[in-house]
Amino acid sequence: MNRRRFLKVSAATAFAAAVPGCARAAAQPRNLLFVMADQWRSCAFGEAGDALAPSLAPPPVETPVLDRFAREGVRCLRAYATNPECSPSRASVMTGRLPHQHGVIENNLMLPPTERGLAAGFLEAGYATHYIGKWHLDGPGKPGFVPPGWRRHGFQTFEGYNRGHTYEHFTSFTNGGERLERDGFEPAWQVDRAIDFLRAHREEPFLCFLSWGPPHARVNERTPDLRTPSSVYGWRPNVPQWIRDLDRMQQKVLDYYALCSRLDVEMGRLLRALGSLGLAEDTVVVFTSDHGDMLGSHGHLNKEYPYEEALRVPLFLRVPGAPPRAVDAPISGIDLLPTLTALCGLAPVPGCTGRDVSNVFRGDDAAFASEIFAEGRMTKLTGRSRAPGKIAWRALVTPSHKLVVNVRGEVALLVDLARDPFERANLAGAPAHAEVERHLKERLLARAKATGDPFPGAVPAARETYPDPA
Repeated sequence: MNRRRFLKVSAATAFAAAVPGCARAAAQPRNLLFVMADQWRSCAFGEAGDALAPSLAPPPVETPVLDRFAREGVRCLRAYATNPECSPSRASVMTGRLPHQHGVIENNLMLPPTERGLAAGFLEAGYATHYIGKWHLDGPGKPGFVPPGWRRHGFQTFEGYNRGHTYEHFTSFTNGGERLERDGFEPAWQVDRAIDFLRAHREEPFLCFLSWGPPHARVNERTPDLRTPSSVYGWRPNVPQWIRDLDRMQQKVLDYYALCSRLDVEMGRLLRALGSLGLAEDTVVVFTSDHGDMLGSHGHLNKEYPYEEALRVPLFLRVPGAPPRAVDAPISGIDLLPTLTALCGLAPVPGCTGRDVSNVFRGDDAAFASEIFAEGRMTKLTGRSRAPGKIAWRALVTPSHKLVVNVRGEVALLVDLARDPFERANLAGAPAHAEVERHLKERLLARAKATGDPFPGAVPAARETYPDPA
């Protein structure tokens, strides 16, 4: 029995259970195409923007491909990173575990050899597994060749680099470690590599993971052909006026949205190739981001904060045969591994903290009814980002509220998200909300305890690198 026939048999029953009415599709192996952008916040789309605040003017961005992709598939309106920082969030997507569990609690740390990655189960099931682009799970190396073996965590072949953000003249590595220097838009080159992989493996099941560096801010680089509006509009209501008045901030925002639009074009090329190769009906496609970007909200830039702009991410999925729908209850990055594994008919991953929520494709939202847990570091919750050093925090997000506790165990933020989606009113300490605050804090601390989190105690020291296992 060849690999394709083996997967047809092994995947059929599990997928049919997950997606009723898809008997024909379930007889095929489920390929997986996973596209991850870096620092793309959930509201940075033309039509598929902030559905939780529909009255808000759209940002200056054109994303017709992703708008349609979201509209025709399953759009998770409230998807959250486990940590609004690159390495911890990516490690959680790869392992289905929280940062304090897998040990990547900040940027530039190596995912330990004991952690089982997303690709491992697919590789064992006979899939061709391939990674393209930014990795950011191999320690401090920059750009950094990620060698074959355990440091790729189940990816059989690898065309990328560990970390870095230079998009017009960029560095990458071949699977064997040859260093490549290229001119041109880096994501366009990466999409070419992905299309080459799809073409080469269209007769066998595959997992292709494409990781883009944009729209994360570039380093010492301006893209010469960005087409942007002459002025910023659609500022979120929680951006203070002093931020809006800064010329450099206006340019930063316009550059950010221009990069989003350019990635939308590349997503269109990738989806067209998937269709022309006859793979669309056999492939689960995911688009998401590792975390968002504050872009001036609450007076802050970049990430690391537990506010919606940094913590909430886009999550669009297309599963052949599944009806279009929007899901408006919280889902976490740790839920992706068990859900995608189930959709592709593979065995559950041991030690995974995330939930299998593949039943959303049956129209059943029960698995989304509970809260999600997030963690990270931040500067203080209010004031400008030049204020003091970073502290640890934990957050609990429910269908209606968000509660954030600082490293001293104090409630730093309580927001009624249903009434205040822009988080402008901090209800922490308000007598009228004391019972809600107490209840949510109890649930947050219980969640921390259940997952082995020492918070608010000391977190074990992080490790940048690990030796090869004996």
